[in-house]
Amino acid sequence: MAPRQSPTVKRRRLALTLRQLRERAGLSAAEAARAVEHDTSWLSRIETAEVRPHPNDVRALLALYGVDESQAEAVVAVARQARQRGWWQQYSNVLPDWFVTYLGMESEASAIRSYQCQTVPGLLQTEGYARAAIRGAPVPVPEEEIERQVALRIERQAVLAAEDHPTLRVILDEGAVRRLVGGPQVMREQLDRLVRESSRPRIRIQLLPFSAGTGFDGSFVMLDFPPLPEPYPDPAESRLVYVDTLAGALYLEGPTQVSAYSAAFEQLAAAALATRQTRDRLREMARDLAG
Repeated sequence: MAPRQSPTVKRRRLALTLRQLRERAGLSAAEAARAVEHDTSWLSRIETAEVRPHPNDVRALLALYGVDESQAEAVVAVARQARQRGWWQQYSNVLPDWFVTYLGMESEASAIRSYQCQTVPGLLQTEGYARAAIRGAPVPVPEEEIERQVALRIERQAVLAAEDHPTLRVILDEGAVRRLVGGPQVMREQLDRLVRESSRPRIRIQLLPFSAGTGFDGSFVMLDFPPLPEPYPDPAESRLVYVDTLAGALYLEGPTQVSAYSAAFEQLAAAALATRQTRDRLREMARDLAG
């Protein structure tokens, strides 16, 4: 399966690139917008990734900024890709806006690092577990939307079916796999799935046992993105942190924020069981549930 491209990531990178190129050209947003016959708010929305600019407008801005032809064509190509529809659009009626952004980023990440202290991450959930987790969520989901939500969660997992799928590192607090989501049978199937997935190339799952005596009081995900091919003039962000909340999400991109979460992840990984020990413990839990 070919990897699915993400207009979300392209739009964010395009926004940052256009802002940086304008600043290098020594132009204010107002000056640049007037020069291409638009108002300042138009350019501001482009540079904050709120709107998708037309490729012709992007070409005009690049000419104004003095970008050479080969680089300009590379940026315009990304602008075209940023206007495409994401695979998740068919689920737009059951998707909150803040999660649409995350799906776009997850789809094109080159590496995903996830710490989960309450539930198994969506990329590794079985259908039965996903259904039970959605039905039991603290924010009620209308019954008629549950199956659509389940289908979306399973389709997300296609990112791991691609030949060149992202590196996935997951640290699961023991509480996340002890909690009987959906009952013993559903949970046993989920544990078996985790054992199988942890044996795949570029997927590493570690269990943080209660005995470790440490933990972190909130789940988070770190996403790394591959660089755009040359000659794209792209010093854009390569990593961000996603933190899910009850009413939305936080996207943390500042170097200090990213560094803090990266250090926390590595500390948790050092305290967690090794991959083989994790598989042994998960198998033991599955046997206990079967009994």
